[in-house]
Amino acid sequence: MTEGVAEVIVKDVHSGIGKGLTSEVPLAFQTAARAPTDPASRNRTRKALVVFALLGAAGLAVLWLMV
Repeated sequence: MTEGVAEVIVKDVHSGIGKGLTSEVPLAFQTAARAPTDPASRNRTRKALVVFALLGAAGLAVLWLMV
């Protein structure tokens, strides 16, 4: 980040003090809220969903047999 950008952010923060919440967040402070791109993480998620689906199907089968 350059000094000019840092000064603009500092001025913006100081000008907003005491005026309540702002509706904009500087890009430098935004976090990316997106799906993980790591293949290992996607694989773990896929396995967890398959296990959950199988447990749900088994539970429904048990309920169906009890009726």
